[in-house]
Amino acid sequence: MAFLCHRRGCTAEDHRREYVYGVENYGIGKIRKALVNLTPDQMLLLQKIRLNWLNTKNPIYMFLSGSVVVECLWDESICKHLDAMADVEAVEKVGDVYYLPHTLLSGEVVENLPLPEISDEEYEVRKFYVISMRGTSGEASLLEAISAFLERASVFLERKIAKVVRGVPYIPQLANKYVDKIDILLKMSDGVLMGFGYVDVSRTYHLGFSAVKNLLLYGLDRVMLLHPYVNQDFHRGVSNKIRGRWDISEVGYAAVNLADEEMYMYKMPKVNRYLQMSVSTQRHHSLIRSYIESL
Repeated sequence: MAFLCHRRGCTAEDHRREYVYGVENYGIGKIRKALVNLTPDQMLLLQKIRLNWLNTKNPIYMFLSGSVVVECLWDESICKHLDAMADVEAVEKVGDVYYLPHTLLSGEVVENLPLPEISDEEYEVRKFYVISMRGTSGEASLLEAISAFLERASVFLERKIAKVVRGVPYIPQLANKYVDKIDILLKMSDGVLMGFGYVDVSRTYHLGFSAVKNLLLYGLDRVMLLHPYVNQDFHRGVSNKIRGRWDISEVGYAAVNLADEEMYMYKMPKVNRYLQMSVSTQRHHSLIRSYIESL
């Protein structure tokens, strides 16, 4: 199975194969049929997984595509729900492992489920999802490792990557408005622009919040904040601070552990709301799109 590589470490090629596996075996038609058979509690579980709002002892792994793998080593309610969801072919079960495809967990699906809307104040991030990135430890720097891995995998969070731009030192079209650089810029095959801001929190007291706010104001569709791994409590605290701040609550958050060749996803990015609120942000979005097309 394409989703069992977490037991030996997933390479970039494994992530690319898993993306294809999810699309081919769990297309939108199959997902729509399965959703009709889900109970409200099972739909709520999908929402909690999307929000990293799970309180479970069972390990959870994630693919770059956004697909999730839950290993049910402990008998908990999440496992009973997943077992029932496997019966209606919404998820796939192999032994004690459950695979939830990115097509099922996509924002388009989960955010349109018939469930009450949850405000940022109503929940907290409790669980991180382990993304195996075998083959990154030999790279010279964390940013080089991540960008090279994404380039080889060519997928990230439900989308195929069309172009990876490493370290954008200056965008002439933005003139003096380009204050904080975009450390990694992804152009997706559907045109979505995603930017990563990296801060080495082992060397500074700054967390990078002002920098990622600027990335939102540049008009990027989605923004991720990256930190090197410190410890779980620190990163869980950072993710909940992001979630609780209105000005940057859309920002996704992950920590990278190059020694163990893993990324820990604490918070998924949301669509940049400034694109609907600000004319200047919309204009910046067009300028950055023109810039990346010129490379």
